[in-house]
Amino acid sequence: MTMAFQGPAHYERGRVALWIGGAYAALVVGLALWIGALILFDDPGFAGVWLIGATLPISLPLTVLPLPDAAYLPLLTVGGLAQAWVLWRVLRGRRLG
Repeated sequence: MTMAFQGPAHYERGRVALWIGGAYAALVVGLALWIGALILFDDPGFAGVWLIGATLPISLPLTVLPLPDAAYLPLLTVGGLAQAWVLWRVLRGRRLG
C-alpha cells in the first residue's frame, strides 16, 4: 500500500519534534524577513549577525564562501531550514506504525 491509504506515519516523539523543528524554522524565517526589511527600508547594521548566530553550525562554512553580499541572506535561510529538517528527523525517533 502507499502512504495515501495508510494515513500519516507516527513516530515516538513526532509531535514534540515537529514543534521544535517548526519553531526553529519559524525563527530562521522570521529573522530573514526582519533582516530583509531592514535592508529595504533602513540600514541593517550588524543585524545579519543574528541570522549567523541562529543558524550555527551551518553558518560557519557558508559564510566563508566567496559570494556576493546579497547571496548570504537566502543562503543562510536555506541552511537554517535544512537544519530544522535535520532537527526534526533526529528528534522524531522511530516509526511506530
